[in-house]
Amino acid sequence: MKQKYLTEDFIFFRDKINAGENFTLMRLGDGECMLMSGRSVSAQEGWSSPPELTSLGKALLDSLLLDDPKVWYGISCPCCDRESYYWYRSHIPSENFTFANIFVNKNYPPFKEFFPTIKRKTILIANYRARGKKIGNLDIIKHYEIPDGCVEFWENGAEELIEQIKKDYGKEKNLLYAVSAGPLSEPVIAALFKNNPDNCYIDFGSSLDGFYREVVTRPYMIPGTVYAERNCVLHNDPAFNVDVSIVLTLYKRPEMLEKQLNALEKQSLKPKEILLIQDGTADGSIVEIPEHLKNRFHKISVREKNCGVWERFRFAREMASCPYVCVFDDDAVPGRRFLENCHTEMMKRPALYGALGIVARDRKSYPLGKYYRVGWPEDAHLHKTAEVDFAGHAWFFKREYLEELFKAPVEVSSLKRAAEDMSFSYQLQKIGIPTLIPPNPEGRSEFYGSLPEYGKEAGNNMVAISKNTENLKIMNEAFCFLTANGWELMCERRKFHVILLWIYLRIVGNCHILSLYRKALKMRE
Repeated sequence: MKQKYLTEDFIFFRDKINAGENFTLMRLGDGECMLMSGRSVSAQEGWSSPPELTSLGKALLDSLLLDDPKVWYGISCPCCDRESYYWYRSHIPSENFTFANIFVNKNYPPFKEFFPTIKRKTILIANYRARGKKIGNLDIIKHYEIPDGCVEFWENGAEELIEQIKKDYGKEKNLLYAVSAGPLSEPVIAALFKNNPDNCYIDFGSSLDGFYREVVTRPYMIPGTVYAERNCVLHNDPAFNVDVSIVLTLYKRPEMLEKQLNALEKQSLKPKEILLIQDGTADGSIVEIPEHLKNRFHKISVREKNCGVWERFRFAREMASCPYVCVFDDDAVPGRRFLENCHTEMMKRPALYGALGIVARDRKSYPLGKYYRVGWPEDAHLHKTAEVDFAGHAWFFKREYLEELFKAPVEVSSLKRAAEDMSFSYQLQKIGIPTLIPPNPEGRSEFYGSLPEYGKEAGNNMVAISKNTENLKIMNEAFCFLTANGWELMCERRKFHVILLWIYLRIVGNCHILSLYRKALKMRE
């Protein structure tokens, strides 16, 4: 996967500025991401925001929609803030991405050297502390002052400020708008760009502090610190794609749909589409899709008859439009970073990723005998990706993998209530694709594929297929059929790995054992 470095992009934008080009550069970091997500923020500059979507948060969301070749979005990089990076990549329609840190970190020394060479006529939109100060050698024709409380100012004063700027200079062209106004910068720039795109709008942010503040405001300004030396990276490959289709199933638990939707709409990796398949009930009972939820799905398909557990994957094969698909059990409510977690690991190693992993202890007894569970419930978490025999609760995969699933033998593909999970891993193993559980450290529920507080409650309901004794027998028959027909289990091909897994799962929290486990796995790999 191709990447680009922070220092490379600095040269790109330095040259654009030197050439006198009119372009727009907005920069968005973790604070802006939290504002747009409706999460509480307490910034080092002193401003704060409550745990709700404020009007500033809404304005920031609107500023993401400038899909114009002259507009660039500087976003958090995956090396510094992976969660925000995925949030921006899946929320911004433009492909013009650069670094939020474009003028700082390792670029700060060359920026300080370069900035005084800019002598363009400038509108300065910055904190009131810049009043009367010399900012490099900018030809400042007007300074519009910004107070400290950005959230409050957006609600009481920002609109008037923007209208005043438009009135004063809205028709003039080829000006440089040097902006350093925290989270206010992007909505202000967006409004001014829409009014007149024939200027250069740049969010310089805290990089201007060194020209008018008497104190060091950021660690990157101190030579030798880790921030000052950091040369960040971004994906720079046309093949990099974060589009994910979600498939939910409604069977007999309509009360879970809203919980699932709420969790999916808060994902750091925003799904491109959410699809719903309603399967008919085996007993003929009628289950209604809650009316107020229907417009939150991109597609809904209703099966009049009971088609069974394979049907959701068949539906995904027919209707999902994205390169990645994630299918959820009807009782699985993911943590907000589950999709991000799976996609990150997929970029390292193509695989079928799941919320819960099963490692069988022999070739015949699952699920009637003993086996290991990885990733869920609370006593089965790992700090690194783990290979398993097959996955459950949720499946994240490349859409193309569905073609392999439906090559499964009729002896298992004809089963209504079982074997789709085992068969998926069985079929993919034939073409060298493993089944993995992404890292899910204990206490970091944002990474879980199924939050325990929902999964335990719903999973203990008698609606669950796994609670039916007859279904367990069918699962066992399918398991035995697949192992008899070439399925290579972990307990045979990676016996040492399984022994270490057993040790870890029974001594969770023992740092010495965990360290030995990691070292042993590294030696084996």
